[in-house]
Amino acid sequence: MTRKNKNIIIFILLILIIFSIIVTNLFIHFSKMQKLYDDKVIKKSNITYNYPYFDDDKDIYITNYLSTVDNNKIDNIKYIVNYLGDHIVVLFKLYKNDIIVDYKSIIFKDRLVTNIDSIITNQDEFMKVLKIYRDSNNLKISDAFLENGTKSYLFKDTELDMFLSNYDDKNSITLFRINYKEIEKYLNFPYHIDSKYQIMNDTIITTQKITPIDKNKKLVAFTFDDGPSVYTLEIAEVLEEFNANATFFMVGYNIKIRNSVVLDLYNKGFELGNHTIDHSRLTKFSCDKVKVKIEENNDLVINIINEKMKLFRPTYGALNIDIKPCIKYPIILWSVDSRDWESRNVESITYEVISNLQDGDIVLFHDLHKPTLDALKIILPLLYDDNFQVVSVSELFEAKDIPLEDSKVYRKARINDNDINN
Repeated sequence: MTRKNKNIIIFILLILIIFSIIVTNLFIHFSKMQKLYDDKVIKKSNITYNYPYFDDDKDIYITNYLSTVDNNKIDNIKYIVNYLGDHIVVLFKLYKNDIIVDYKSIIFKDRLVTNIDSIITNQDEFMKVLKIYRDSNNLKISDAFLENGTKSYLFKDTELDMFLSNYDDKNSITLFRINYKEIEKYLNFPYHIDSKYQIMNDTIITTQKITPIDKNKKLVAFTFDDGPSVYTLEIAEVLEEFNANATFFMVGYNIKIRNSVVLDLYNKGFELGNHTIDHSRLTKFSCDKVKVKIEENNDLVINIINEKMKLFRPTYGALNIDIKPCIKYPIILWSVDSRDWESRNVESITYEVISNLQDGDIVLFHDLHKPTLDALKIILPLLYDDNFQVVSVSELFEAKDIPLEDSKVYRKARINDNDINN
């Protein structure tokens, strides 16, 4: 073997050794990153506690917090961990019957608990931004409660979710979604800026959807039950493309986990309707219990948009002569069922609607599944080509000069065959 060949072999061996060292170090580094904490689950008194275990002083604070939770109000605890430079934020989500009833965040710097001031360094300016957000979105929250209420934080890629909890008052939780661009001068952690985001101003935005009603067209109301869901805002975008309005009959357990969607729908001008707090069949309950299931849901929405929902739809369309007088809202059923809940098929949904629709009808959809979203993209252009206009329930009845009265049932807006007294 020549000396030249020996040098080449030695060089290759050195390269392999260096490469092996680099790979080994990277493996050790990433292994350590994956071991920043362990996921722990324990069950105690029929409550499931899911929490991060760091194997250092942070665990003392976490354990102390978990020991203070009111076990009568929750049955499950889950968490999310944020890493923000030298800060760690643990956000606990507290559940009761699969519904989030509260949040709690604990902020650590190194191994010690700290507060939000170490992450957002100017609390006075931060509070000003929160108040602008509140006023812009018509949230029914006083200055005192906003300043002193319990706040929990989830730091995302370009925005901060702040949960304002009023745990002793109907378990209400209000979400503030603040883009980092609003507070970038005061952020003490690595973050990203959304260059397309427009800074809020301190003027209150308009929330009324101005939909010119053309009484020469055939008018129909679209309604969506059981949301809000992951598809709700996409459905709203499709409706907006056709300048169509709609009424969303929402359930409390989805409102609690997607209250930002409720706020977005309201700000876009869509009508919000009540579909009970938990989607239970009301005919099983007493009059007083029925009122509770309706009003608890109404309270959730009032806390988000500062307005009461004006219409009610019973789950499953189930009513009887005992509970109907207890419902102090117009009771909105439907005359056309898309049966999207059953088929979950775009062609079937489209056929059910197009083949049955008449002027004055109320159409039942559900904003829970993607086929409904896809079917709307077909249905709306077909209807508009056929001289239809899609409106909300209230718009439909106002245009037809039919008053909506409490405790009466409405299936369609046709005065000659309207069964409002059933």
